Amino acid sequence: MASVKLYKKTGDKKAVTIQTSLENNFGFVPEVFQAMGRSGEFLDNLLKLADAAGKNLEPKTKELIAIAVSAVNGCQYCVEAHRAMALKAGVKEEEITGALEIAAMMSAFNNFNKAIGLKCDIKAKK
Repeated sequence: MASVKLYKKTGDKKAVTIQTSLENNFGFVPEVFQAMGRSGEFLDNLLKLADAAGKNLEPKTKELIAIAVSAVNGCQYCVEAHRAMALKAGVKEEEITGALEIAAMMSAFNNFNKAIGLKCDIKAKK
């Protein structure tokens, strides 16, 4: 159960219009977009950001990154949602597992390096 009020096509006029479009795309209004649905301005800007982010990446790559970052951030909702979108985009289960392995590995390295305060000595060549 959500810890905030869900606005299922009950927010402002712009929010209702956006949610109707999302409903046509998904077949329902996902709760994440209901939680953001009070303000159409807010919802519209987040959806624009989502569209703009990674515009130069293939959809499969974008979804794998979304899964990996969501896993490290501990957002099960986003892991499951982006897994579904990744599979729809043609990503294989093995690729999803690989992305999660990379996320776990980087999280371990990041935490270790932050804990001991290493200065990075591996640099890109100019």
